[in-house]
Amino acid sequence: MDLTGILQKIAIPRPNHSESVKQTAEYIKELLSSWNVPFVVQDFILRPHMQLLVGLTALIIAVLFFIFVIRKKPLFALIMALAIPALLIIEFEAFIPVVSSLIQTAGENIIVSFTAPNAVQEIIFCAHYDSKTDFFDHIERAKIYKWIPQFIVLGLLLPIWLFLGKKFKFFSNRFSKTLTGILSTFVVIFWLLVFLGFGGYIFIDKKDQSFGAIDNGGSVVTLLALAKDINEGRVKTGKTNITILLTQGEEVTLQGADSYIKKRFLKTPVEPKLPTKLVNLELVGQNGNMIYWKKVGVFLKFYTSDEKLAEQLNKAWIKISGNSMDMEKKITDDSQRFCAADIPSITVGHSGIPGKGMGGFHSTDDSMDRFNLKNLELMIATLETYIEAYDN
Repeated sequence: MDLTGILQKIAIPRPNHSESVKQTAEYIKELLSSWNVPFVVQDFILRPHMQLLVGLTALIIAVLFFIFVIRKKPLFALIMALAIPALLIIEFEAFIPVVSSLIQTAGENIIVSFTAPNAVQEIIFCAHYDSKTDFFDHIERAKIYKWIPQFIVLGLLLPIWLFLGKKFKFFSNRFSKTLTGILSTFVVIFWLLVFLGFGGYIFIDKKDQSFGAIDNGGSVVTLLALAKDINEGRVKTGKTNITILLTQGEEVTLQGADSYIKKRFLKTPVEPKLPTKLVNLELVGQNGNMIYWKKVGVFLKFYTSDEKLAEQLNKAWIKISGNSMDMEKKITDDSQRFCAADIPSITVGHSGIPGKGMGGFHSTDDSMDRFNLKNLELMIATLETYIEAYDN
């Protein structure tokens, strides 16, 4: 199997608002069909500009907040200050579209299922096939986003300061007025930076788009190879049902995984319901040791990866490579939706060291230049070894 050739076909800029993401989905389906691997498509409503719309709304609210502070309207300023965290929580934590539903299109997950006779469990392997290009890369964004709680608190304190200024002269002297103006300006500047982090991709030229070779093309190729090997009988699945889930919309806050969970486990549960676990793949196929992430989350709540899954995958990796897995602290990916549904989950990938490590994604640095074929082959072997460990 020409793994490099497959990745080269997938490793094109394929953001969720583009035609190329649809072309990538068609290529994946054509490839599976050529291998006689059965699959189904799960359609869902995709909000391709989710972060852009949320970021723009937050910025508009911040500007209104500034106006109300300058005009000494503490009640209206407080309402604006409360609106921003409410918006973020509703959109990113509750997964309820408020403003992101203004622009919608069709999305699709591609699902391959292998059913074992007398199955006693199910393992879902997941990877997203969309890509993303950001104004700031992962590391740069984190430096901004870590200040979100502090600026939310600052936004809440300034109206309180204005309330006090109406009763006490100390809070309304010239110094206080100047300080209030400066701090409210900082609030607007900060939410402008957040907007650029969320939606700054609209200012990026097409030639500067990320190819998504490692985030997350290598993971998709890994699962395609796994599907082919299982279908051709090269992997003993025993009494384990295997589901391979290729999602769209991960880069716009896990929408494909959210749809899969809601349609399968929350609205129409499968009967009989077998014990189910998830192995999610991210950043597979770059340099470095195999890693797993300890925690996964989006904004407020972070879930802990399943320790038993980490132990089992570590054993498989040791058997294949002779090394133990390393651990990274936290990530935002599709496994969050499974964790929220109480499904044991873990995300694994490669560290990228030597190399750019966790940096350079969502930019032109995520190209075929980062691809390590040997590591991708080792990951395929590791997953197959992990599956066969259940065969008895």
